[in-house]
Amino acid sequence: MDDQVHKEILARGTGNNIERRLESAREISRMHEGEIKTTEQLGSLKIIHPGMTDRNVLNAFRGLRAKLFTMNQGEGFVVMVSPVVSDSGSSFTASNLAAAIALDDTKTALLVDCNIRNPCLHELLDINCKYGLTDFIENSQDVSVEQLIHPTGIPRLRLVPAGQQHESVSDYFTSVHMEAFLEEVRSRYRERFVVIDAPSVAESPDARVLADLSDAVILCVGYAKSTRRQIAEVAVEIGKDKLAGVVFSEGR
Repeated sequence: MDDQVHKEILARGTGNNIERRLESAREISRMHEGEIKTTEQLGSLKIIHPGMTDRNVLNAFRGLRAKLFTMNQGEGFVVMVSPVVSDSGSSFTASNLAAAIALDDTKTALLVDCNIRNPCLHELLDINCKYGLTDFIENSQDVSVEQLIHPTGIPRLRLVPAGQQHESVSDYFTSVHMEAFLEEVRSRYRERFVVIDAPSVAESPDARVLADLSDAVILCVGYAKSTRRQIAEVAVEIGKDKLAGVVFSEGR
C-alpha cells in the first residue's frame, strides 16, 4: 500500500474515533445524575474519587481499568468480578472499578449486583431501590430496564441492584432475559461498560454462567482466605483468554 494512502486511512480512522468519543461525551453529559455525593460521603463509603489522599488505591483501580481497556481494544465490555471464596472483597472491587471507569467523562459505567442470594451494593452505595434485576427477569412484562437503573450520586455511574428475593432463583442467569438485559444496557451508550458483581465461581453455578456472558473476569482473593491451589483451580476454570487478573484485598 502506498505510504500516503496508508497515512490518509489512519487519519480518517483517528478522526472517526475522535468524533465518536465527542458524540459519546455529548450523550453522556445529558444523563440525569440526581444529587451528587460529596468527597466526604465517598470517603465514608470507601469509593475512590479524584481528590482522595490515598493515591495508591486510586492508581491501582485506574491501572485495572487501563488493562481492561487494552484487552478489549477500548470497546465497551462486560466484566465479571468474582471472589475465589465468599467475603473476599469482590463488591468493594466491583464498585471501585466501576467508579474508576466513570472518572472518564466520555464513558459511563453500569454496576450490576448479581449476588442475588447475598446482595449488598445498594447498601454499599447507600441507595434506596424499588426494583432490581430479579424483578425484571421474573416479570419483564411489567418491569422495564429503565426502572432497574438507578443513579448512584457518582457522575456517569449507575447501579442495577439485585432486586427482591424470590423462592426460585436457580435458573435466573440461564434465562434468555439475562442475555437480553445485557444486550440492551450495552447498546444504550456507545461507551457503556458493565461491571458485574458476582458470587464465587467455586461456590455458585450462577458465576459460571455469568462468566460465559462476560468478556472478561477479575478474581478477588481475600487476605488469608484462599490457598494457591484454590486460586489456580478457579483461574483454570475461567481460562487464560478471559481472565483479566487477580486482585488481593482485605475482604468486604
